[in-house]
Amino acid sequence: MSLVVAAMLSQVVACSPPNDAHESNHAGVLTETESGHTVAFTLHSYVDEYNPKQSAKVNFALTKIVDGKTKLLDSATVKYGDYAVFEDITGAYSVVATATGLNGEKDTLYGVDVLKRNDVDTVYVRVQEPATLKISTSYTETVKSSHGEETQEIFSEGSTLCITGTLTCKKISKDDIKRGYAIVKNIPLFDNEEYVKQIEIQSGKELRTLGVEWNFSAGDTLYASESVIAEKRWLDFDFELPESDMYDTIGGAVIDSLIVPVKIADDDFYHYNWKADFFLDQLGNVISTSSKKKDLLNDTTLYWIVVPKMDPTAKLTLASGELKDSYTYNRLRAYWPEVEKDTLWRWIEVFEDSSFAISFWLELDSLADSTVLLGNCDSLGFEIRRCQKDSSAICTRIYNGIDTASTDSIEYGKASILDGKRHHYSLAIHKKHLTIAVDGETIRDTDLKLSEEFYNVEGIRATPGLAHEILLYSFGDFIRYPGDRSWTRLKAWLYAFYEMQKDIF
Repeated sequence: MSLVVAAMLSQVVACSPPNDAHESNHAGVLTETESGHTVAFTLHSYVDEYNPKQSAKVNFALTKIVDGKTKLLDSATVKYGDYAVFEDITGAYSVVATATGLNGEKDTLYGVDVLKRNDVDTVYVRVQEPATLKISTSYTETVKSSHGEETQEIFSEGSTLCITGTLTCKKISKDDIKRGYAIVKNIPLFDNEEYVKQIEIQSGKELRTLGVEWNFSAGDTLYASESVIAEKRWLDFDFELPESDMYDTIGGAVIDSLIVPVKIADDDFYHYNWKADFFLDQLGNVISTSSKKKDLLNDTTLYWIVVPKMDPTAKLTLASGELKDSYTYNRLRAYWPEVEKDTLWRWIEVFEDSSFAISFWLELDSLADSTVLLGNCDSLGFEIRRCQKDSSAICTRIYNGIDTASTDSIEYGKASILDGKRHHYSLAIHKKHLTIAVDGETIRDTDLKLSEEFYNVEGIRATPGLAHEILLYSFGDFIRYPGDRSWTRLKAWLYAFYEMQKDIF
C-alpha cells in the first residue's frame, strides 16, 4: 500500500529535491510498522540544473527480485518536489524513478536506487539521461554439462531480455536476430555506483538469469558481444566506397575487409581511465588494427583498420571497455611507416589463405639502387625493382621456384612512375594469381606458374629512403567468390584501397 501526495498511475517514472514546505508537510510520516519499513522517496538535488517546472511529474516504482525475476510491487506518481511514500517494505528492494516535464518538457530522466537493507527513512534518487544497450543476439553463456563446460546462446526469437532491478525489457524480434544485435533503450543508471550485475532472459516458460558486470554511462551506449564489453563510446567513423563502374560486374557496391587508414588526435584517444581502447563494427565485433604511426608534430596517431564490409557505407566506433579472451585472425601482418637504414625483417610469416599483398608509397625521379623491396621463402619470392630495360620505370620479378631463367627474364607490371610525383604501388599474389596496381589502377593481372603457393615469407628487405607507408597484408576467399569468372573483385578492392588513403599520405 502506498501513501502519495498525488494520484497513483501505473506508468513507471521519478522525483526531485523537496523544498522546506514539502518537508514540513510530511513530518512524522516515516514510521516502522510491524510488517515492514516505511520509506519516502524523492529526487536528488542533481536535477536542479534542469530548471524543473512545478508541473513536472515524477513516478516511483517499487520493485523486488522474486525467484530471480524483477517484480513490480507498487508505483506512485507525485508532483516535482513531493515525496512518494511506500509502507511495509521488507527485505532488499529497488526503486525506479522517472522524471518527465523537466527543462521545457524536453527531458525524461531515469534513475535506480538499490538498497540491501531497510535502515533509512528517506531515499534521494538521482535521475540522469538514460543509457542504451546494444547486445549481440549471439551472446553466449558458459554452462556446465556432462561433457564439461560448453557455451550456449542465450537469445532466440521471441525471448525477452530484462535488466534486473530496472523494469527495462526488450523482446527479441526476427529482425534483431537477422541483423545480429538487439537494442535496449531507456536504461536507468544506478544511484549508488553499482554496476548492472544481472540480466534476465525469459523464453516461453523458461527463465534464466546471467551474471554480468556492466557499467553504463548517462546518455551513452554499452556494446556487449561474445568478444567485448564496450562501456564508453568515444568517436564514430563513417566510411563510403568511392564510385566505380567495376561494382556493376561484381553484384553491386560491396567490398569485404577493406583496409583503411584513420588518423585520431591523441586527446581523443587517450583518456584518464584504465580501460582498453579498441574499434568496433556495428555488430559489436572487435576490429583488427595494425601497428600505429605517431605524428609528433600534430599530436595524432594513424591506425590501419580492417572494415568488415562496406555496402557501400560502414560505421566503426572507437570505444573503451574490456576485451574478452578471443582470437581474431588479423590480415594486417605488418606496417612500416619509414625505412631509414638497410633493413631486413626476418621471421616466418604464415598466411593462412595462401595469399599476401604488399603496398607502399614512393616519390622518386630516379632509382640508383635497383631494388625497392625484396621478399623470399626458399626458392619462392618477389622483387620490386627498376626495370632492366627502362631506368624510368619500376617492374616486378617473381621467383617461381621452378625456372630460374624465366625468373631472370620476365618482368611484370611495368610502371613509369620515376617522375618525381607521388605514387602508390600494390603487389598482390592470391593462390597463384598475380595482380599489380599503380595509383589504384590494375596494370597487370595474370596467373603464375609456381612450384607451390605462397604460404610463408621469411624475409623482406627494403632499401632505405625509397618506399614509405609499407603495408603487408593478406586476402581471404572474400576476394573472389565461387561464382566469379574474373578477378574484378580484387581489382575493385585495390582501387578502393588506394582511394581511401590517397588524401592522407
